[in-house]
Amino acid sequence: MSSYSNGTSITTDDRLKQAYEILTKRNHNRALNLKDVEIVIRAAGYSPTNNELKKIINTKLGTIYPHQLFDLQTIQDLCIDLKKRSEKDIYDSLRCFDYEHNGFISAKELKYFLSTHGEKLNEEEIDEMLRDMDIDEQGMLSIEQALSILFVGDYTE
Repeated sequence: MSSYSNGTSITTDDRLKQAYEILTKRNHNRALNLKDVEIVIRAAGYSPTNNELKKIINTKLGTIYPHQLFDLQTIQDLCIDLKKRSEKDIYDSLRCFDYEHNGFISAKELKYFLSTHGEKLNEEEIDEMLRDMDIDEQGMLSIEQALSILFVGDYTE
């Protein structure tokens, strides 16, 4: 399980709350629109496609409106039936780019991976993620660090 620097565990619910708080502050403490809800849910470790998420929302909330806003409790309710991504599968996929078998991949390869696997991220979203990573002078970063930013939850190699 991921943890804070003081050793306490970061749960999926903690990550969901953190992402919600960050985005609501950006939105001047207003509830979130649908696009921001998608970001919060994915930051918590879930990976529904846009269509899957819309189906869940329609099932649980009925019709939504273009300017509808979502509070934290509503977002938590939407996540109840979602399945988490498999961190082991992503780890194994990233290891394919670890040519020297030393636990490091290039930022360029991670960027390619993020733009071609799962829910495709755009260039701006990927660049924002990479800014949060510790990339060395050779453009390399550890697979473990990439996973810690992409995932929350139990992980064993």
